Amino acid sequence: MRFLEQYLEREVRPALGCTEPGAIAFCVALAASKLEGKVEKVEVTTSVNVYKNGMYVGIPGTDEKGNEFAAALGAVCGDAGLQLEALRPCRIESVDLAREMLDKGLVSVICDQDLSGVFIEASVANRNHSALCRIIDSHTNVVLLEIDGEKVPSSEEIVPSDILEFTPEEIFESVREITELEIEKIFEGIEMNLKIARFGLNEMLPSRETSRYYENESLGYRIRSYCFAASAARMSGVPLPVMSSGGSGNQGIVATLPVALTGEHFQKSREDIAKAVALSHLFSGYIKNKLGRVAPICGCVTAAGTGATAGITYLLGGTRDIIEQAMLTLLSSTTGIMCDGAKESCSLKAGLGGQEAYSCALLAMDNLGVNSEQGFISTTLDRSIENIQVLLSKGMSKIDSAIVEVLENRKRKTKELH
Repeated sequence: MRFLEQYLEREVRPALGCTEPGAIAFCVALAASKLEGKVEKVEVTTSVNVYKNGMYVGIPGTDEKGNEFAAALGAVCGDAGLQLEALRPCRIESVDLAREMLDKGLVSVICDQDLSGVFIEASVANRNHSALCRIIDSHTNVVLLEIDGEKVPSSEEIVPSDILEFTPEEIFESVREITELEIEKIFEGIEMNLKIARFGLNEMLPSRETSRYYENESLGYRIRSYCFAASAARMSGVPLPVMSSGGSGNQGIVATLPVALTGEHFQKSREDIAKAVALSHLFSGYIKNKLGRVAPICGCVTAAGTGATAGITYLLGGTRDIIEQAMLTLLSSTTGIMCDGAKESCSLKAGLGGQEAYSCALLAMDNLGVNSEQGFISTTLDRSIENIQVLLSKGMSKIDSAIVEVLENRKRKTKELH
């Protein structure tokens, strides 16, 4: 299997709703699938990053939010075979059953402040049996599955996947010889993300006239509005899937829509658009591999925005040096925007990431981007990312815990008021 094909298969996948509660639902559903009979108790432990991102985000097809509700639905109606779309089979009656479990105190989700990155462990039980599922490193990477304390035989075990390591040279080489199969996969994601963006524009804005106004605006503003609308719909719990990138739906939106809209605007060929979106996915993944799948800074701008910048610059005719200059310009202007958990206002950051990607591509094409060592930006992408790693490990390592403390305090005060 070609490198690009393998990456698209493993890292560019449909997701229903926010990937953190989606992964919790998948983890619970997989454990529950190993029990005979009704699940009577659910206990979930997550890392601080997963916990933070799931606290206030909408659950697709419901009016509910949060990790606990995702865990309850995973037990009631989740289909583990659908992975990050595990909640797709849930119906109105499923919501009622999940609420009943929560009201009876049968579901708990706790945050382990000592754990970071992607970590989810779900323990489910009834009067006869118990099952445990553990996910580490990526949202569907199951490393342990047990029934009554006994490890599931290898024939039933999901084998953990290694992280795909690659270089910028391999990124450009893989895109150069793109296949029709890869083009089809990329356009599947473009159409999926355009669909939810158009839903957001037409159904969630005050009037259809407003959305028509967006259509007539500049390309930069159109990019921003499409990314905003797609993310707003997703974060609000609209039951439409998005094509994620590296385990994030919002980052999938930012990695695809700005590039696709630019290609459409400049009447680029289907193959060129696919190559540009492939560059976007791959550079987004390249950065996430180094900074972490879930980090204290916003991946919509730092990872996906940088990837989109590469794809847009490619479509504008930029050389490899100009593409790198554009990416450094994006990183210089947006790194440090913190991630304060998944919720509706993430749409503002998604919109910012998309529009800034286009702006930085234009600046680089006019040789107005960052092209020297300034602050944490170095002369190459690799060295600049290494400097960001230092910032994350030294100066920003406690941000996630602080955000969880703020959110927990708000949750406690809300309960006291009621």
